[in-house]
Amino acid sequence: MPPDPIHTEKELLSLIAAGDEYAFKALHSLYWNEVYSLAIAFTKSPSTAEDIVQEVFLKLWIKRHSLDHIANFRAYFMIMVRNELISALRKNKKQEKDLQVFIKTAAPADIQPHHSDIGAASELVKESLQQLPERQQQIFRMSREEGMDHNAIADELNLSKKTVSNTITIVLAHIRKQLHKYDLLIAVFAAMSIFIMP
Repeated sequence: MPPDPIHTEKELLSLIAAGDEYAFKALHSLYWNEVYSLAIAFTKSPSTAEDIVQEVFLKLWIKRHSLDHIANFRAYFMIMVRNELISALRKNKKQEKDLQVFIKTAAPADIQPHHSDIGAASELVKESLQQLPERQQQIFRMSREEGMDHNAIADELNLSKKTVSNTITIVLAHIRKQLHKYDLLIAVFAAMSIFIMP
């Protein structure tokens, strides 16, 4: 049974620790856009960003039994994201410069936040999506934000699986094209704000 939407994050974590997949899906929806936006801002690659997000949430699920004992989940989770980003950037020698910038700007979690910068990368993704037809936006959000697989999306929207796959490919290509227009500085601002929020 899906968790009540009024559950607090602490209650969600308790449910997840007990193995509740619906609660985990709710947490996934809560953080997906933020993590994906940061990942894509640094990697400039939708596919790499997706891999990073999937890996982070996979590791989170593996560690689910201890989540209800974490005092500051956001700080804990963002450290996981930071580590995964560093790991991904290290695999690509072409992004060594980006890695050094990232490590220097991803500040410790106990520093006061710069709220004016938060969401910069997220806004770029949102703006890119808004340039696309409504149906393409819907399919992408169902896949990435709601965690639905291609078959489930196809069934719900009465489309073929191939149509869903092609649509997501088109959307990712569009996002990649738009992000290439922006400088790494945007990602730096996003990283600074995201990683230092309490």
